[in-house]
Amino acid sequence: MTNLQRQKEFFEKEQDFRNYDHPIVATFARQRIEYINNFLPLKNIKNALDVGCGSGFSTYYMHKYISNIWAVDQSPRMLEDHPLKNTEKLKLGDALNLPFPKNSFDLVYAWEVLHHIPEPSLAIAEMARVSCKYVLVAEPNPLNLAQFLFALVDQEHRWVLRYRLPYMLNLFETVGLKVEYSSSGGWIFPNKTPALILPLLKKLPYQSPIGISNWVLGIKN
Repeated sequence: MTNLQRQKEFFEKEQDFRNYDHPIVATFARQRIEYINNFLPLKNIKNALDVGCGSGFSTYYMHKYISNIWAVDQSPRMLEDHPLKNTEKLKLGDALNLPFPKNSFDLVYAWEVLHHIPEPSLAIAEMARVSCKYVLVAEPNPLNLAQFLFALVDQEHRWVLRYRLPYMLNLFETVGLKVEYSSSGGWIFPNKTPALILPLLKKLPYQSPIGISNWVLGIKN
């Protein structure tokens, strides 16, 4: 069985994921989007596509800023809980073969998706194809001790170990995207953070080289 097959089966199994409206998930998403809004003013984005949307919190909270938002994921089971289910804006599809024409969206983004794909440059190239301007990717930061240890012990997240910022920057440059911004930060794990320590994590400076996530924003030339 290939790694890609294992990754697909991983998301078809029942996972201990919190719902999109869980208060810790909500805090994680709102913090992240507020941070993104600092380097990419979302009021200027007319439409967006959420690639690898899963059960939907990456769509739901971004929708507060971008009204015309679409989402796609390859897992029917994950899409069962998505807040856009039963609408035309939620699609079943593969990140390597997005079901949209080229230049369809101002912004195409993926949160913690690429480390599940054997050849991430192909996914970024496909995201760039359907974008007319921006591609934004967030991935777990292996310089964060918790992310590093989790990747070591969990086979389905082993590829996290390669997602340092230089690696991500190279992926964008390889597919011809100009890097507009890159950074690291965040402290809240949406599915793992205990409620008891949430108030403390919210007080920490958000941007940090050892935060849980890395971001890269690219623009089409």
